[in-house]
Amino acid sequence: MRLRFDSLRARITGLVVVFCVLIAAIFTLAVHFAHSAYYDELRQQQGLAFTHNVAMMYPDLGQFEHIQRAQIENQFEQMLLLEPSSALYLIDTQGRVRAGYTKQRSIGSSGTVSLAPIKQLMGVPQGKTVLGDDPDFPGMKSLFAAAPLYDGSAQSGYLYMLMRPQEAMTGQLLAASYANRTALVVALGATLLSALFVLVVMGQITHPLRQLASAADQVRGSDVAHTPDAASFPHQDRHDEIGHLSRAFRDMVQRLHEQVQRVRQMDGTRREWVASISHDLRTPLTSLTGHLETVLLRGERLSNAERERFLQVALKNAQHLDRLSASLFDFARLDSDAVRVEKVSAHIGELLDDIAQRFAPAAEVRDVTIHCHAVATLPMIEIDAALIERALANLVENALRYTPQGGVIELAAVQSDGGITLMVSDSGGGIAAADMERVFEHFFQSTQSREGRGHAGLGLAIVKRVAELHGGQVAVHNRTGSGACFTLWLPLAAS
Repeated sequence: MRLRFDSLRARITGLVVVFCVLIAAIFTLAVHFAHSAYYDELRQQQGLAFTHNVAMMYPDLGQFEHIQRAQIENQFEQMLLLEPSSALYLIDTQGRVRAGYTKQRSIGSSGTVSLAPIKQLMGVPQGKTVLGDDPDFPGMKSLFAAAPLYDGSAQSGYLYMLMRPQEAMTGQLLAASYANRTALVVALGATLLSALFVLVVMGQITHPLRQLASAADQVRGSDVAHTPDAASFPHQDRHDEIGHLSRAFRDMVQRLHEQVQRVRQMDGTRREWVASISHDLRTPLTSLTGHLETVLLRGERLSNAERERFLQVALKNAQHLDRLSASLFDFARLDSDAVRVEKVSAHIGELLDDIAQRFAPAAEVRDVTIHCHAVATLPMIEIDAALIERALANLVENALRYTPQGGVIELAAVQSDGGITLMVSDSGGGIAAADMERVFEHFFQSTQSREGRGHAGLGLAIVKRVAELHGGQVAVHNRTGSGACFTLWLPLAAS
């Protein structure tokens, strides 16, 4: 298994190793200083025991008036045979050195020491090391021990023992070196074990991540239009974060696949729409242009009746273009995400009456009867009256176009399912079964051309969009006998 240094596994392992090395260094230094502190504390306690024993064995050391310096120095030399780096002094209560022995002596000997460290050591004999003055090396602090001396019942001074580090450090360094070596070995062992542990753990984490990255590369290099198989999403059955990530990746790819399919379908539909719109625009434009050119070219050679007939056809085609452009504009506006629905409280029965009266003249010309039925007790409803009126107008215009002479168009409104259902039915030829599920699609032209010339299949699509903007639904079914019935259900509560 090769460890790449630019991988997440290598980076985290490297960080852990560096952290462990740092901890090992801190641990080794801590052991070293702790060992040194312990050694100093132990040495000072031993010195205290030594000075107290000497003070008890030689009680006349406190009689400074009868002191014999040569004899005392000789005794001190014998006592320090095993401690050549140490020194012994007799100090009075003023801190003056009255006698002593040391192998190490400087020219600038002060002959006095401060009594404050001695009193501190006497007050706290254990648990803390205290450094005192070195009378032979002014300004230098050394480890010391002391014991009080008495002349009779009165304290006359102290037996002061200095434990200088120069020669005594050899044994301490050896001990410290062994302790440090042990601490270093333990720290390095812990570092290696930690690195190995992190390497294994990171392998468990990064291995499935690498597999997911490989799956992502495969998806990136493949055609997202093809449905990916389950093998492309490893570890999706796991119940941890890796499994969650794999399932999220799977869902994302599947949704991307669905989006691509939808986009391709919409692109095909768009091409059909463009072709349909082009055809619907070209036909009236060609007719309009041809009739106007005929009037201009033939001029006065046309009779008044012919000129009026040509102009009427041109006007009809211009009106056709106007209706088509209006439908396209309305649908584009309603299909936008920024469309706003201005809802107000309205009575749906009055709206049906207005629509019936609006189309009454056109129905009379076609010898078609319009009946309006609305329950008088219908409640008020929150709607955008202009949009609902446009939807109803599309349904009535659609019904009027395919209702034969002498036929009937019925408008009705009833309360049902927590809302109000509007119904527009005709006595025409109905809708083919193959077209029933697609009549509300954009630019759909049925086999019977139900929506007819001038609307490009947008009238019923606008009705559906208006219903969606109100939180409602549209439906259509063929009536028993003949004719079709379109229903528009609107909720009573504003949504």
